[in-house]
Amino acid sequence: MRTVFIALMPLLLVPVQAKSQAEMYDGKPAFAEGTDLAYYIWRDGNSWHVRWTTRGAARRFTGSVNSDGGKLKSLKRIDVEKETQVLYPGRPAHVWVGPRGRAHVGGGRAPVTVTREQDHMEMDGDNTILFNALTTADIDGFDFKVEEKVESLRFTLNINGAPRPQLVEIGRDNQKPGSLPLRVSLK
Repeated sequence: MRTVFIALMPLLLVPVQAKSQAEMYDGKPAFAEGTDLAYYIWRDGNSWHVRWTTRGAARRFTGSVNSDGGKLKSLKRIDVEKETQVLYPGRPAHVWVGPRGRAHVGGGRAPVTVTREQDHMEMDGDNTILFNALTTADIDGFDFKVEEKVESLRFTLNINGAPRPQLVEIGRDNQKPGSLPLRVSLK
């Protein structure tokens, strides 16, 4: 008969501090312009950042951010596209002197431009940011700050009119929240 010795190690309990819900949003997630399709949300202190990008196809990004208990402030639009885009540069007019010594002007054409008025990012009161943007192969979004009194934030995010929770990534670890709207407790 064999004797079996089992060494028992004392169990060590080490307290581990769990991350608060808001800490999951700390740090910028990894994403690339024109190659990813998703919303990206992160915070740095009391500054929050919301970005979106597409895989090149035009997509409509709509939604809102709402705060409870305090105000949102310092809304800053992030848009790498120009508000007015020149499609055709135009052509300068030609000036010539005719046989009688008179100056003549002709042959010119004004530039053809397109103004991007379909994108809207605006404050609606002190507690709500509304946005509606058509984005192609670039990065768009906005930044905002929260007052210390803000207890929670709610992000409503849609792509082409539908919530797509699988296309939302948060914080430096690119975590996927799983459901929309996102509710973030700050207290």
